[in-house]
Amino acid sequence: MMSFFTGRHPAAQAIVFVLLCWPALRVLATEPVLSLAQTREYALQSDPALRSQRQLEQAYRQDSAASRYWPNPKIALNAQNLPTDSWSFEQEPMTQIQLGISQMLPRGDSLDLQAQKQSLMAGLSRENQALRARELRREVSLLWLEAARAQAAEKLTAEHLQHLQQQAAVLNRRYRNASGLNADSGPQQQDLLRVELETQRIRERLLNLQQQYQAARQRLNEWLPPGEAVTALALEDAPRFEPAAELVNAMPDDQALAAVLMQHPLWAQTENRVASAAADIELARQEDKAQWGIQASYGYRGDDAMGNDRADFVSVGVSVDLPLFNGERNERKVAASVRRREAEQTRQQLLLRQLLSAVRNEWAQYQLQRQRLEFYDQTLLPQISRQLQAVKNSYGQDRDDFNDVIRAVMERLNGDIERLNLLRELHKTAIRLEFYAPGFSAPSPAASAAQPGMTSGHGTEQE
Repeated sequence: MMSFFTGRHPAAQAIVFVLLCWPALRVLATEPVLSLAQTREYALQSDPALRSQRQLEQAYRQDSAASRYWPNPKIALNAQNLPTDSWSFEQEPMTQIQLGISQMLPRGDSLDLQAQKQSLMAGLSRENQALRARELRREVSLLWLEAARAQAAEKLTAEHLQHLQQQAAVLNRRYRNASGLNADSGPQQQDLLRVELETQRIRERLLNLQQQYQAARQRLNEWLPPGEAVTALALEDAPRFEPAAELVNAMPDDQALAAVLMQHPLWAQTENRVASAAADIELARQEDKAQWGIQASYGYRGDDAMGNDRADFVSVGVSVDLPLFNGERNERKVAASVRRREAEQTRQQLLLRQLLSAVRNEWAQYQLQRQRLEFYDQTLLPQISRQLQAVKNSYGQDRDDFNDVIRAVMERLNGDIERLNLLRELHKTAIRLEFYAPGFSAPSPAASAAQPGMTSGHGTEQE
């Protein structure tokens, strides 16, 4: 049995090792990460402003239903025509106890119009929810991208630091081997000092990136549940998207672009306000209509002095208020409501111009950032890599100074960081464009090639 564990069965030993290490391997394999989609969902679920707008919408809908009811009827109980000499109920034939009821009818269509206005307010709250959701997705996504940029830059810088430390180790070995033999043929002490200085500079840059990450992460944690406050960001889930195809196709045509922007919650809010102003006009016009009322009463009389029954009385009537003195006042109210509607329509036109300008500005930035990113990927970074490799080869053959190697390494690091920053700015612009037209189209092959992963390319170079 002992031979099973003493090397005669290596396959069995491997199986036992995997079984013993499986819990640890499983934990490592399932380490949680926080994606951009999860962050958005958490923010939408926990936002108090969205809950407040939903509650307001429900309140306005209840008000709309309540506005359709008539006012309560009035009941009156009167003792009429009592004689003051005896206060006897039977003495006079006109003495009676009267029970009456009256009901005022709504003026024109005022109740329906009031209910319609409350429904419009409920619709405005619904559009406020849609606008808040878009704003929240935009702001949270920008925070996520900023934190992810700092985290990815920190990872990238750490890889370059490891690469530079490897170079320093090689340099140290060469320096020790050259000491006491031929100092001119090996690295000089100033080379060691230079690489140590650059190493410390990269460490300082790492501390700065950690500070940036913590600052962005603390702002992001405002929208996350406590259990996700320290979860690493899913950098492999970096957004690789292009603006919605509907928006891209509408860019060459102002009318098509305006049609897309008219689906925005900001535009829907102005539509709602214009409709509400129109309802105010109709409500003002209802003041010119008469308001009717109906009344009914029953009068009970007592017996006469001889004990004979007296007939009771029933009365039915209508009332109406005549808008005889409302003419000029109501005309001014209607004119004021018309001007308010025109003001809302003017604001609507101004909003459309602002939306068109903002979208075109973001689209121009997006196009330029795409061009810069393609330039980095196709021209600048490959040239920096070739230069780094050439300098390292020259230094290996003692034809170049070590300072040139350090300079080339730092240029590669700066180029990778700058490309990462540019990629994140491209993503941020796409997020801002999503605010105007939600959703993303699948990236084209060229766009996918222009947006590789976050890791640097120096790992493929020859040491």
